[in-house]
Amino acid sequence: MRDNLFQYIRPLIGFVIIVFMGWYFMDVVGYILIALFLSMIGTPLVKKLDSVKMWNRKMPHTLSTIISLIVIILVISAFMVLIVPLIIRQANIISSINVNDIIANYQEPMDRFDAFLVQYNVINADETLAIYLKSQILELVSIAKFTNFFTDIVSTTGSVFVGTFIVVFLTYYFLFDDKLLKNFILMLSPEKYMEDLDKALHDSKFLLVRYFHGILVEVIIMMTLETIGLLILGVPNALLIGFIGGLMNVIPYLGPLIGMTIGSVLAILSILSNGEYDLITFTFLSVVGVFLIANIIDNLILQPQIHAKSVKAHPVEVFLAIIIGGKIAGIIGMILAIPTYTILKVILRQFMQQMKLVKYLTSRM
Repeated sequence: MRDNLFQYIRPLIGFVIIVFMGWYFMDVVGYILIALFLSMIGTPLVKKLDSVKMWNRKMPHTLSTIISLIVIILVISAFMVLIVPLIIRQANIISSINVNDIIANYQEPMDRFDAFLVQYNVINADETLAIYLKSQILELVSIAKFTNFFTDIVSTTGSVFVGTFIVVFLTYYFLFDDKLLKNFILMLSPEKYMEDLDKALHDSKFLLVRYFHGILVEVIIMMTLETIGLLILGVPNALLIGFIGGLMNVIPYLGPLIGMTIGSVLAILSILSNGEYDLITFTFLSVVGVFLIANIIDNLILQPQIHAKSVKAHPVEVFLAIIIGGKIAGIIGMILAIPTYTILKVILRQFMQQMKLVKYLTSRM
């Protein structure tokens, strides 16, 4: 009985140790995860280039790897060149907001609302909504004025450059040998677990590659749909809002809501900076409408293809995994929740498939 119990507990102990080491070396793990993600995206290109013939000979694998890495770097750089100026522009727009003008424009409805709140003892008689809003807007504007914050960090510390170099270095070798990390893990594993662990790693990578490719396609499609919709309706800074909205789709279910909220705030702030107060309602409804229509397309067409075929999990499982990930590590935890849950399910299926709960959770896999 004790041996059987230990057989179940031992893999969990190993998993807990791995999680602890990952937390302790969080920055290194972060570099490895980014490099793994980029390599999973770029591996199909490497294999495609490997089959290309040059002077009746296949392209050297090293050259295929270098070309694929350069393509990845160029794509990321293009996004940075496109998006960073838009972020700086949005920050300048926010910093130009005339707070006093906004307060004066909405003074009458705020006074009525203040009287309502005082009547029901929600606020004291000496408190006003105008004072609260002014303090909040001024705080937001003061944050927006630090447009050179990122540049200052880069100039005073080399952490960004060091991190970039590490990611590029690791990505190259993960592209060159897509079994590098797998072989390293197997080398550290006990002999009697190598077969099961090998299968678990193979299945995990297979599911994650399909998931990441699906997510990449989903994000690009959602960015395109939302940006086009916002441009048609004349929403300010539509490209940045569409980019953020599409990017948030890496978080299933909650991501579109987060993106819509951020997009609505950015659009309204742009309208406030121009003093076009009569367009606030139209702008807000435009952003919400575009995001809702795009989200309907996403829910009906894109997500079923991605989650059903790659993650192979019930929507409730996915939702709970996202909530738990967000509770543990915020937005980063929500992004990593589905890949982590997928790996965990594969490991449990391989090592603890006798348990009823594991059988139920992995019945779709």
